[in-house]
Amino acid sequence: MAGKVSKSKQVAKRKSVTSRPTAPALTRNEPIVKREDRIDWYSLYIYAVCLVTLLTCLFSLVSVVRGIVDALYPDPGYFDPYSVPKDSALSPDQIKENLTENNQRQAVKGIVNSLTTLIIAGPIYFMHWRLAKRSRAL
Repeated sequence: MAGKVSKSKQVAKRKSVTSRPTAPALTRNEPIVKREDRIDWYSLYIYAVCLVTLLTCLFSLVSVVRGIVDALYPDPGYFDPYSVPKDSALSPDQIKENLTENNQRQAVKGIVNSLTTLIIAGPIYFMHWRLAKRSRAL
């Protein structure tokens, strides 16, 4: 009889371990509860825009600094004084000076371009960051 009792206890243990509680069926009158572990697409969009605009601002700032350095200390570029044609009205020094001025002009254009990007991306970042703070507070 001891063998039968232990066998029935083992069967009862197996049934209790494998049996799972069932969720009550929803009726039409019960409200649907919102799950909190799902993705909030609005917040995901806000944070994605913040990330992109913040990176854009950082790269623009780096470009502004590099442009300022290039404008103050322009790179004359490679110039071969022996490649000047004999019938050229410009001397090799004038050609080298023109190359340096051209590089300075390009650096100033780069600074303007980077500042424009910063002026556009900065407010977009701050606006979305305020929206993210507001959505976190809710």
